[in-house]
Amino acid sequence: MRNVLTYKILSLLFTVGVVIAAQIAFAQSTDPPEISNVQIENVTEDSLTVTWETDKDSDSVVNYGLQPDLGIVRIPVPDKTVHSITLENLEAGRVYYFRVISADEDGNQGISADYKVQMSGTPQTGDGPGQGQSSSDSTTSQSATPTPTVEEIIEQINQITSPQQLQEILTEVVEAIQGITTDLTIIGPPTVIPETTTALVRWTTDREASSEVQFSPSASFDGTNYAYSQASTGGPTTDHEIRIIGLEPYTEYSFKVLSTDGLNITGESRNFTFLTKASLPEIRNLRVLKVEENAATLAWDTTVPAKALIEFQDQTTGAQNSVGRPTLATSHQMRLADLTLGTRYVAFVISENSGGDRVRSQPIQFITVRDIAPPIISNVTNESTLFPGGESRIQTIIEWVSDEPAYCLMTYREGVAGGSEPTVREKERVEYNTKHVEVVVDFAPATVYQFWLNCEDEAGNKTQSENFVLFTPIQEKNIIDLILENFQSTFGWVKNIGV
Repeated sequence: MRNVLTYKILSLLFTVGVVIAAQIAFAQSTDPPEISNVQIENVTEDSLTVTWETDKDSDSVVNYGLQPDLGIVRIPVPDKTVHSITLENLEAGRVYYFRVISADEDGNQGISADYKVQMSGTPQTGDGPGQGQSSSDSTTSQSATPTPTVEEIIEQINQITSPQQLQEILTEVVEAIQGITTDLTIIGPPTVIPETTTALVRWTTDREASSEVQFSPSASFDGTNYAYSQASTGGPTTDHEIRIIGLEPYTEYSFKVLSTDGLNITGESRNFTFLTKASLPEIRNLRVLKVEENAATLAWDTTVPAKALIEFQDQTTGAQNSVGRPTLATSHQMRLADLTLGTRYVAFVISENSGGDRVRSQPIQFITVRDIAPPIISNVTNESTLFPGGESRIQTIIEWVSDEPAYCLMTYREGVAGGSEPTVREKERVEYNTKHVEVVVDFAPATVYQFWLNCEDEAGNKTQSENFVLFTPIQEKNIIDLILENFQSTFGWVKNIGV
């Protein structure tokens, strides 16, 4: 384990050094090649071929070895995106570790995950003559005392009655196992299939082990401690699969996977992220609000905020058109303009959520007719502002919209009981608009007013809104008024004393 740690530290230092050197030498691109599709092919007793792909031209490197402190084979020319290196003179039946590295012409390195491969054939169990051991050494080894069998060791253990001695034996056995057992390896990055509130996470290990996923919303993840953990209740396996539940729609999550084998050796991945899908909007209450000679107004609601699009077709000519609004909302109303009088149209509403997922409504049909429908008045608002001074002024802004171009007038009167005569805000010229505003400066402070709106479209259809009530602000006293009032109060009190 110490060798593995030493290797990882040296490897990290080496990688950092290469990157720094490349940046100093070229000072150009900083994006490393992205490595994908790592494959192992043509595995024999003494050779194998490693292939992979990169997203831009780069060189080819394979680190490999019988232990995690890997060797290296390199093709130093950064001129390909599809890579292949054959490792030769390997030992039959042995397990080799490897990873692939590719660097572009600017020296930016992409490094894959760690992989393992089992060579075919039968591994050699010892060194024979000519392999680092003499004939006499070999003979001496064969005449040595044979290793006790498992049954003999178990029988000797059963004869021990001291708990302390048994505990010492157990400790030595565990340490021996950990000394000869390799790290548990998670092969390649995990795959994630995200849904709206769930995500299916899959990964593979080099031997049977347990399955666990630790995860947190990326917005609150501190880089170390995950907020949630979900483990599999199934037994050890090499092919792991966990469905994470209880996620928020359209949210990025950070996660890592962990697996522990029967000897309590744990392997874990680095941190990865995934994004859940946004909730699909559901289109409800789709209706035709109004049909005019050359226009039609459609309205509908969605269960989640969504963008709006209407596709419509002239059933006589087959001409198609569309109109849309990119803002997210749950209540929608859109007007289709430039239509032909006396023509049947078919329309489809399309709603798109924040994640780009779309749903399409059932078709809705209408026929353009002579306009007999009055304008629809909506979104009426008012706001009053008091401007202090010797004579305080009130400015009130009243705004509203109509579903079609219309000419509108505002009428108001003081109070709500109808005692005063109404005043009509006349205009210098007739203009047809869908957005309307009226600025009034005749209102008095701290007064209640009642107002209503009259609108007429270009076809002469008229409508009157409901009555609205507004309150103008209370006039605040300035500093001079307060001083005068204070003196008056003081002098009045002194006068009372002298009586």
